[in-house]
Amino acid sequence: MIKKNAVKSADRVLDVLELLCRRGNAASHAELSRSLGIPKSSLTGLVRNLVSRSYLEKDPDTACYKLGTAFFGLIQQGKHVRDILEIARPQLAFLTDKTQEASAFYLFRGDHVERVLGEEVNQNLSYRMTPHVKFPLYSAAAGKAVLSALPMEEKEAYLKQVEFKAMTAQTAKSASELRERLKTIGSDRVLISNGENTIGVIALAIAVLREDGYPIGALSIVVPQVRYSKELELTCQTSLVLAAQRTEHELLLKY
Repeated sequence: MIKKNAVKSADRVLDVLELLCRRGNAASHAELSRSLGIPKSSLTGLVRNLVSRSYLEKDPDTACYKLGTAFFGLIQQGKHVRDILEIARPQLAFLTDKTQEASAFYLFRGDHVERVLGEEVNQNLSYRMTPHVKFPLYSAAAGKAVLSALPMEEKEAYLKQVEFKAMTAQTAKSASELRERLKTIGSDRVLISNGENTIGVIALAIAVLREDGYPIGALSIVVPQVRYSKELELTCQTSLVLAAQRTEHELLLKY
């Protein structure tokens, strides 16, 4: 039953998915129409869209609809997000202990990354790792590490639509400039950002990937420029690579 002020089309989509969950994941067009009270003509377009986006599949033998790969993919992604926080937390402790610098884990949120975990360091000069702070992909090391790991089509779509806003004088100002900076990522997948989001701060980051190679987020280490050195850079890079490998391995074991 559709509630007052509800969006009818959205409610109908959810009703179809929920009914299939209750019915053992199989129902014909007629059963869906009858059980949900959706006119067959309206239901036809709705299920066609859901099939085209792989949220439903149609069994050619029984002509019944069932939940598709995209539906289960959403469930899996939700589990990844929940579990990645548990897995990443000890890796931040490792990174900060190894480098004596602040570290953080960022979740990929579409056109930005969000810092969701942080490990601070007991230094006279350090960077506060406040949680739930968002950064555009183009300005943060973690964002650019994620951007580098995206499939080419998705990366290009982002570069075509993004509107650049200068965080500092060092922030990329155009898609072409950002493309050049993305090329600086090393074979170890570590990307370094110098003052692009915050003046006087150098950040190093590496994307954390799912089994299929798609980025979930990124691990990052932040260093005040006055304390930065080539020796520390190497320590940060090797530590980030190891932390990412451990995180990805643990995530793989869960699934």
